[in-house]
Amino acid sequence: MKMWSFTITMLLAVGSLIQPSLGVSLRGCKLDIAFVVDSSSSIYIMDFEKQRSFLRDFINMFETVTDDVQFAAVSFSNRYFDEFRFNTFTSREDILTAADNIRYSAGDATRTYRAINRMRTDLFAPGNGAREDAVHIGVVLTDGGTNPGSYDSYSTLEGKAETQKEARMAKEQDIHMFAIGIGKKYDLEELRGIASDPDEKFVITVDTYEKLNTEHIKTLLACRVCRVRTLGQNQGGPRRSLYASLFDHQMNRPRNLHARQVFPLATSEVQRVCRGNHVDIIFILDESTSIGSQQNFRKELNFVREVSDMFDIGPDMTHVSVITYSNDSQMRFSLNKYTDKPSLENAIENIDWTTGDTYTNKALDLLLTHSLSEVREGIAHIGIVITDGKSTNYDKTRVSAHNVLATGEIEMFSIGIGSAYKPELDMMASKPSSDYVYQIDDLDALESLKNKFAYRVCKEQPDCAAPERCDKYKADIVVVSDSSTSISDTDFVTQKEFIASLVDRYNIGPNGVQIGMLSFSTDAYINFNLSSHGSERELKAAILEVEYMSGDTSTDKALDMMARKAFTTEAGARPNLPKIAIVITDGSPQNQPRTVEMATRAKDEGITIYAIGIGSSVDMDHLKAIASTPAEYYTFMVDDFSSLVEHEDILIKKTCSGPIPTTVQQ
Repeated sequence: MKMWSFTITMLLAVGSLIQPSLGVSLRGCKLDIAFVVDSSSSIYIMDFEKQRSFLRDFINMFETVTDDVQFAAVSFSNRYFDEFRFNTFTSREDILTAADNIRYSAGDATRTYRAINRMRTDLFAPGNGAREDAVHIGVVLTDGGTNPGSYDSYSTLEGKAETQKEARMAKEQDIHMFAIGIGKKYDLEELRGIASDPDEKFVITVDTYEKLNTEHIKTLLACRVCRVRTLGQNQGGPRRSLYASLFDHQMNRPRNLHARQVFPLATSEVQRVCRGNHVDIIFILDESTSIGSQQNFRKELNFVREVSDMFDIGPDMTHVSVITYSNDSQMRFSLNKYTDKPSLENAIENIDWTTGDTYTNKALDLLLTHSLSEVREGIAHIGIVITDGKSTNYDKTRVSAHNVLATGEIEMFSIGIGSAYKPELDMMASKPSSDYVYQIDDLDALESLKNKFAYRVCKEQPDCAAPERCDKYKADIVVVSDSSTSISDTDFVTQKEFIASLVDRYNIGPNGVQIGMLSFSTDAYINFNLSSHGSERELKAAILEVEYMSGDTSTDKALDMMARKAFTTEAGARPNLPKIAIVITDGSPQNQPRTVEMATRAKDEGITIYAIGIGSSVDMDHLKAIASTPAEYYTFMVDDFSSLVEHEDILIKKTCSGPIPTTVQQ
């Protein structure tokens, strides 16, 4: 399975029209989106600017503003202010300017209920531009809870109740409500009351305004509003959004026509298309003896340099890495090493030719264990293997290629020079091969390939189809959840909502995936067994009811109990099916030696362990000691609990693929 599906999009016309700034194609969504924007004094002016920037970029993601997607906004603090209605502006540029000018009132109260009331009774009122045939969306952004101040005769609790009442009435008007909490002081219970169900899809929380203003959060919200009608559904089969259905006819077209542009592409045109792209690109270069000379190897390096030159290189733009291989593989430089164009070009120029045999498998293993652990979330990841012959160990290369593709984290291209072995090129590349495999006569032909290739990479755009489900997979999964004192009760709720969101992606039941849960602090407790809940609804309810305990981080006790009790026949474990544990923790174990011992025992008993570490207190070496082998594949590091959602897709893809092969398959 792939991390991304891609569509072919037309460039917006150049001129006064401002082009969408982010790399997601959003068409086919007929939406009326109303923002309810907190502008109270608890938000610093610089943070409010980041909030404005978030709104502007979010608006700019949609390609059919204002034909299909309309926007309106109200801001609030002690008072509410009408910013603009759905029919106030008729051009993208005017709406973006209005978003830039949302006022910062810095009031001394947070009367959220007044703003939601204004949204539902005015912005969505007949005659103000809202359309009957569009999906109605409300997006509330706030850094705190409702605070009536001295402006109403409500206590704080009464004000919060009034906010819930207004949100409930909005949802009864068929307005789909999203709630975004920012910072450390938002009221999670209030956000959940504002938002539509399920909470894990309609509530988004971030620790800082910097994190709000990231491409991932913008993309996450855009994709969810575009397929809002499917978020609460679960009918046991693959779910298709309205957006995805409208695009089926495009997504099912042969893509090789696009990949194999036959018309000439000027470098200036490719650079124009690639400008502003955020991509992680890993070049994997053959430097074996058969390349022939340093001069020939220089042709591969020139290809790397010239393709890279098409992109904007920067800390928040495109990153480039180079791996070379012959007898061994070498990480010449990693993705985050050179984040400006001059230093990148200098690093490419200084790569030397070493010679040797063609152990392509070693390069793919390095890609898996190193490069894929440092790719950024929410952007395209591209791998490019260049080779001039068959690998020295074909069987190992086949296994290594399978392991890379099974992650679903990367789109793999292969470029064969001269007599390169076509079955192996196909094996290393994403599918279909007609899209991802290039064969050229000699190294000189790389020069003619560079523009077409860069254009192809630049045009890769993720769509917002409903996330892939793991419907045909059968496994027993036990989630081991940290409930120690270092985790706040709010973060524990976020952790549970992440676990509950995983449930939506599996076919839950005795003939599909069974999930049990175990939590730990000073001691470990089985919250429910694998066979306790046979439906998604029951399972999600049980997860959300698990209570926060606090205490020490006795990871060893949790792993011991997991191995001895959670995967037994009495607990509902089934014979001859994968046994998978997902361990989530934010700290180091109290007893590290015993933790390693218990993890090793569990793995020896056939349990595959994924280890997710959250925050800066997690020791990566300790985490890897818990995880299955190779640890880089089975280990995740997450900045904070609100970032868990960023890893949902890849965790699903990995668990659904089953354990990766560690030996050559015959």
